[in-house]
Amino acid sequence: MSKHYQIQKDKRSRDYFVRIQVAGKRQYFNLGSVLKEARRNLARLKKQIAQGEIDSPISNKSVTPISSSPDMSQVSSSSPSIMLSDLISIHLKWVRENRAAETLRGYQIYENHFLKFAGDRPVSEITRLMLENFFAWGKARGSNVNSGIPFARHIKGMLLWAQEMDICPCPVRKFPSTPETPPPTKRFSDEELQKLLSCVWPEGEEFRNMIIFGLHTGLRPIEIRELQCSQIHNDSEGNCTVFIQNHKTAKTAHEPKPRSVPLTPTAKAIALKYMAAHPKSEYIFLNAKGKPYTRGVFRQRLIRWCKRAGIKPHPPYAMRHYAELRIMPSRLPMAAQFAILLSSSLLITSVFRSCYSA
Repeated sequence: MSKHYQIQKDKRSRDYFVRIQVAGKRQYFNLGSVLKEARRNLARLKKQIAQGEIDSPISNKSVTPISSSPDMSQVSSSSPSIMLSDLISIHLKWVRENRAAETLRGYQIYENHFLKFAGDRPVSEITRLMLENFFAWGKARGSNVNSGIPFARHIKGMLLWAQEMDICPCPVRKFPSTPETPPPTKRFSDEELQKLLSCVWPEGEEFRNMIIFGLHTGLRPIEIRELQCSQIHNDSEGNCTVFIQNHKTAKTAHEPKPRSVPLTPTAKAIALKYMAAHPKSEYIFLNAKGKPYTRGVFRQRLIRWCKRAGIKPHPPYAMRHYAELRIMPSRLPMAAQFAILLSSSLLITSVFRSCYSA
């Protein structure tokens, strides 16, 4: 009877993969980014396992196990004496092929820092004290109390990855504790908003209405910038709702749920106004070139407006935090507030409620 192997999906690279124990070792196989193709590759892989042809590639997009990769043939999976520089080279190559470019840049920066800090030595000589000192060294280089966390996190990820891929055992049993201090919440005050919205230029009316729309809805900045006409729904009673299928929380939730945000009369009027003003565009808010705002332009323009109004510069997320300030003191049940804001967890919603009700 053939064994049943479960196909899993990597949340970061969006590729399908399977883990199979072969010859007493649990190995990782990338099956591609399309489910139909992944099922075909899995069937081919099962046939290769039965015939003892594990080293042959499954497809052009497949990733063979680390222990059988031709570039790492001289690295013994049971030998703990691999040098740190070799491990970094192997890990960065894997990250380059299986993760996003931003993830690769992060690992390149912090792993090179660790190589300079610890020197090129066998991985088995890495101790917890060395990791503690590296965490403190990274913290001293930064500008806030959380600066050392990415230094420790990236090295921890590399060492655990090496153990999972059977390259070498993890040299430490317990990693340094890296408590994270939450940063202060940035939000507009009523006085700051009054100054900001009263300082309007003729060419900035649409941008001003974007700010007002964000204050009334609590949408994330990216959801405001990329808001489409198809996401605005009207019911039989004349109520208007923004329906967002692929939002931030849905990408990480075990059971993704769409987000529905009811619009206030002011927000509804703004949405309908610019839907009529841009009939040929699928987006509601556009810049002077007739295109949606990019993240950097939207942020920089809001900061320039804050400076011109004579108030402290705030990032775009300050609009969402102000909307949370307006919603939290209300008598809505916490479940309803969570459904409207849809933060990453109910705990975040309760934190805002406790802070703003004081």
